[in-house]
Amino acid sequence: MTNSNAPFSNLSGKVLRRSRDQRMLSGVSGGIAEYLNIDATLVRLGIVALTLITGGTALLGYVVAWIVIPEADGKAIWQNGQQSQQPTPESDIAARIYDDKPPAA
Repeated sequence: MTNSNAPFSNLSGKVLRRSRDQRMLSGVSGGIAEYLNIDATLVRLGIVALTLITGGTALLGYVVAWIVIPEADGKAIWQNGQQSQQPTPESDIAARIYDDKPPAA
Protein backbone atom coordinates (compact mmCIF):
# COMPACT_ATOMS: atom_id res chain seq x y z
CA MET A 1 0.00 0.00 0.00
CA THR A 2 1.36 3.40 -0.93
CA ASN A 3 0.66 6.81 0.48
CA SER A 4 -0.79 8.76 -2.43
CA ASN A 5 -0.54 11.99 -0.42
CA ALA A 6 3.23 11.71 0.01
CA PRO A 7 5.20 14.53 -1.59
CA PHE A 8 7.14 13.72 -4.75
CA SER A 9 5.36 10.40 -5.25
CA ASN A 10 3.92 8.99 -8.45
CA LEU A 11 1.47 6.22 -9.28
CA SER A 12 4.14 3.50 -9.28
CA GLY A 13 4.81 4.10 -5.58
CA LYS A 14 8.26 5.60 -5.99
CA VAL A 15 9.09 8.51 -3.71
CA LEU A 16 11.81 11.08 -4.39
CA ARG A 17 14.31 11.13 -1.53
CA ARG A 18 17.91 12.25 -1.15
CA SER A 19 20.22 9.28 -1.51
CA ARG A 20 22.45 7.95 1.26
CA ASP A 21 24.39 5.66 -1.08
CA GLN A 22 25.09 7.87 -4.11
CA ARG A 23 25.99 11.17 -2.54
CA MET A 24 28.83 13.56 -3.10
CA LEU A 25 27.47 16.64 -1.38
CA SER A 26 23.89 16.28 -0.22
CA GLY A 27 22.43 13.31 -2.11
CA VAL A 28 20.05 15.33 -4.30
CA SER A 29 21.58 14.14 -7.57
CA GLY A 30 21.78 10.56 -6.33
CA GLY A 31 18.16 10.67 -5.20
CA ILE A 32 16.98 12.04 -8.54
CA ALA A 33 19.03 9.36 -10.33
CA GLU A 34 17.50 6.59 -8.21
CA TYR A 35 14.03 8.01 -8.83
CA LEU A 36 14.56 8.11 -12.60
CA ASN A 37 16.61 4.86 -12.76
CA ILE A 38 19.60 6.53 -14.44
CA ASP A 39 23.23 7.02 -13.52
CA ALA A 40 23.91 9.71 -10.91
CA THR A 41 26.78 11.07 -13.01
CA LEU A 42 24.31 12.01 -15.76
CA VAL A 43 22.18 13.93 -13.28
CA ARG A 44 25.25 15.72 -11.89
CA LEU A 45 26.37 16.67 -15.41
CA GLY A 46 22.86 17.90 -16.16
CA ILE A 47 22.86 20.09 -13.06
CA VAL A 48 26.26 21.53 -13.98
CA ALA A 49 25.07 22.20 -17.54
CA LEU A 50 21.89 23.88 -16.29
CA THR A 51 23.95 25.98 -13.87
CA LEU A 52 26.19 27.17 -16.71
CA ILE A 53 23.27 27.82 -19.06
CA THR A 54 21.19 29.71 -16.49
CA GLY A 55 24.09 31.71 -15.13
CA GLY A 56 23.98 30.06 -11.72
CA THR A 57 20.24 30.13 -11.14
CA ALA A 58 19.99 26.33 -11.26
CA LEU A 59 22.37 26.23 -8.29
CA LEU A 60 19.70 28.02 -6.26
CA GLY A 61 17.24 25.29 -7.29
CA TYR A 62 19.72 22.66 -6.10
CA VAL A 63 19.95 24.32 -2.68
CA VAL A 64 16.15 24.49 -2.43
CA ALA A 65 15.96 20.80 -3.38
CA TRP A 66 18.55 20.05 -0.67
CA ILE A 67 16.31 21.68 1.93
CA VAL A 68 12.94 20.40 0.67
CA ILE A 69 13.58 16.82 -0.50
CA PRO A 70 13.59 14.48 2.50
CA GLU A 71 16.54 12.27 3.39
CA ALA A 72 16.25 8.52 2.85
CA ASP A 73 14.99 8.28 6.46
CA GLY A 74 12.06 10.53 5.56
CA LYS A 75 13.07 13.81 7.22
CA ALA A 76 13.93 16.99 5.38
CA ILE A 77 16.57 19.39 6.72
CA TRP A 78 13.97 21.87 7.91
CA GLN A 79 12.15 19.12 9.84
CA ASN A 80 15.21 18.05 11.84
CA GLY A 81 15.39 21.30 13.81
CA GLN A 82 11.70 21.37 14.67
CA GLN A 83 11.59 18.08 16.52
CA SER A 84 14.58 18.71 18.78
CA GLN A 85 12.75 21.24 20.96
CA GLN A 86 12.67 20.27 24.63
CA PRO A 87 9.63 21.15 26.72
CA THR A 88 10.10 24.13 28.99
CA PRO A 89 9.42 23.87 32.72
CA GLU A 90 6.41 26.14 32.24
CA SER A 91 4.84 23.89 29.62
CA ASP A 92 5.54 20.83 31.78
CA ILE A 93 3.77 22.40 34.76
CA ALA A 94 0.86 23.51 32.58
CA ALA A 95 0.54 20.01 31.15
CA ARG A 96 0.42 18.54 34.66
CA ILE A 97 -2.25 21.01 35.77
CA TYR A 98 -4.53 20.79 32.76
CA ASP A 99 -4.03 17.13 31.85
CA ASP A 100 -4.86 15.79 35.32
CA LYS A 101 -8.30 14.28 35.55
CA PRO A 102 -10.42 14.99 38.61
CA PRO A 103 -10.56 12.14 41.13
CA ALA A 104 -13.46 9.76 40.79
CA ALA A 105 -16.14 10.25 43.44
